[in-house]
Amino acid sequence: MLAFAALVPTQAAELPTVARNDIEVSPGNRGLRNDLRDQLQGYRDSLRSIGLNPRASRLAQGEREQMRQVLESNGYYEAEIIHRVIEEAGETEGEVQERVQYRVDTGPEYQVLSVRVEGVEVTLPDTWPLSGEGEPLVAEAILADQSELQTIIDSDSCYFTLNVSHEVRLQPENDGGEVTYQVSAADPSTQGKVSFTGQEGVDEAFLRRQTALREGVCFSRANIDQAIINLYETQLFSAVRRNLNRSEDGSVDVSFELTQREPRTLSAGIGWDTDQGIGLKAGWEHRNLAGRAQWLELGAEWQRDRQSGNIQLTLPGFLDARNTLVWNNSLTHETPDDDEFYIGESRATIDRRASRNDTYRYGVAYRRSDERVGDEWNTFSLIRIPLAYEYDSVPNDFNPQKGLRYSVGLEPVWSLNGSSDPFYVGNLGWSSFRDLTDELVLANRLEWTSLWPFNDSADLDRIPTSDRLLGGGGGSARGYPYRSIGLEGSDVGGTHQWQGSLELRGQLSENWGAVLFGDAVSISEDWNPAEQSEWYYGAGFGVRYFTRFAPIRFDLGFPINGRDSDPAFQIYISLGQSF
Repeated sequence: MLAFAALVPTQAAELPTVARNDIEVSPGNRGLRNDLRDQLQGYRDSLRSIGLNPRASRLAQGEREQMRQVLESNGYYEAEIIHRVIEEAGETEGEVQERVQYRVDTGPEYQVLSVRVEGVEVTLPDTWPLSGEGEPLVAEAILADQSELQTIIDSDSCYFTLNVSHEVRLQPENDGGEVTYQVSAADPSTQGKVSFTGQEGVDEAFLRRQTALREGVCFSRANIDQAIINLYETQLFSAVRRNLNRSEDGSVDVSFELTQREPRTLSAGIGWDTDQGIGLKAGWEHRNLAGRAQWLELGAEWQRDRQSGNIQLTLPGFLDARNTLVWNNSLTHETPDDDEFYIGESRATIDRRASRNDTYRYGVAYRRSDERVGDEWNTFSLIRIPLAYEYDSVPNDFNPQKGLRYSVGLEPVWSLNGSSDPFYVGNLGWSSFRDLTDELVLANRLEWTSLWPFNDSADLDRIPTSDRLLGGGGGSARGYPYRSIGLEGSDVGGTHQWQGSLELRGQLSENWGAVLFGDAVSISEDWNPAEQSEWYYGAGFGVRYFTRFAPIRFDLGFPINGRDSDPAFQIYISLGQSF
C-alpha cells in the first residue's frame, strides 16, 4: 500500500510540503514513492503560485489524477487509489487542519507484448528497442526508443521531413500492451551550401571544417546538430542558431547565425590551506589568436612551497576537425621539506575526439629537472611519450552532479643524458557522480598510479625524485599536509599509489551547499592494494558557495590515523569541487 500524507488547513494557512516519510508503497518501491512525492509537490507548488488553497476533498481529487499519471507512466495501469481525511489540531488555538492520506495498491506491472514499426522500411540494429518484448511498459523507456528510432532512420536515410510517434494498445487480460511506432517521412534531400553570419574575425574555412558538413551528401539533421556542438566547442561563440532552406532540386542550405564571445579574458584567484598558506593564481587568455580559434593561455601560480608559470597554445581542428593540438610549456620551482626542484617541461599532445564522450591522447614531451636531495644536486634530461584514453559523460566540469569519468594512461620515459634508467608511468582513474535527489549528489573516485621499470636491468632508484609518488593534501587525502605521505608514512616517495574519495554533496539553497567526505591513500612499492601495509584515512566536512561559474570550496579535513607530526586538522579554500 502507498500512503501520501498532507496537511490541508481549513483556514488560510499555506499548503504544506509533502514529506518523504508520509509515503508507504505496496509492494515496496522506493523509486516510485519518490516519483509520486515529487509529482504531488510540483502540483502543490503550482497551486500555491496562483494563490489557491483548496479544501481536502477538492485537493484529493486533483492529486489522485496526478498520482495516476505517474503510476501509468511507470507501467501500473490497474492501480487502486483510496484516500481519507483526518482532522488534527493546528498550531494556533482553535485551528483545525485536515490531513489527507492516500492508499494505493499498484497492481501488476504491465509489460511490452509486441513492438512494430509502421510507415517506412528500415533495417533496425539488434540493440533496438531497449524496451522490447517482456520489458516493463514504462513511458520513459518508450520515449527513449522513439528518439533512438528517429536517429536510426535519420542516419540511414535522407528525409528532410521526418517524424516518429508511438501508440500503445493495452491488453488488460494479458497485463501488457502492444507498442506501435509510426513513422512519417518525406522529401529525400541532399546537403546543400553552408553559410555563416556573425563570424567577423573568424576564418570561414576553419568554421566550415569544424561543421564537417559536405555538400552533396545525404541530408541528416543529426549531422547538423553535431555541427552546432562543434561550433560551440571552439569556445568562440555564446550562441549558435541554424536556419534550413530546402530548394526545389532537393538540396538543403544551412545558415548558421553566430554570436561571438569576447575573445580575451583576464583572471585571478586566491586560495588557502593550512599547510601551504595563501595560494595566488593569475591568468590571461586569447581564444581567437589568428582567426581559427587558436587559444593562447598565460598563467602563473604561487604557493609557499611551489611556484609555477606556463604558456599554452591550443589549436583546434589540427589536420582534422576531431583533433586538438595542445602545446604546453611550464617552469616549476618546488621546495618540499629540505629538497629543492627546478622543473621545465615542453609537452605537445593531440586530443582526438572519437565521440562526444571518448577522447584519445598521444604526444611527446621533453622535461629537464635539476633536483637537490639533501646536499646533492642531479640533473635529469628526459623524453616522455604520453598516451591516454578518457571517457567523460559529465556535463559540468566545475560542479559535477551526474555522469561517469574513467581514464587509462601510459607514459614511457627515456633519459637523454644517462642520469635515469628508462621507466613507465601508468595511471588508471575512475569517478562517478549520481544525483540521489534534486538536492543530494553521491560522488566517488578511485585512482591508481604506478612506476614500472622498462626491463629487469632498469633500476627505479635511478629515476628523478620528483617523479616518485607521494600523497596527502587537498587533491589526495584531506587532513594531511601536501605530499607528506610516502613509504611507511615517511616523506620518501614510492612507486605505487592508490587513493580514493567518497563525498555526499547537498544543495542547501540556490547559493549554498554542504559536503561530507572521506579520503584514503596508500603509497608503497607493491601494486596490489591488499599488500599495502600503510593506508591513511582522512574525513571531514565542507561548505560550498555556488557562483555563476563554479562553487567556492571550503573544506575542513581531519586525519583519522594521523602520525605524531600531523596537525589536528587542515583547512582548504579553493575554486571548484575537489574532483
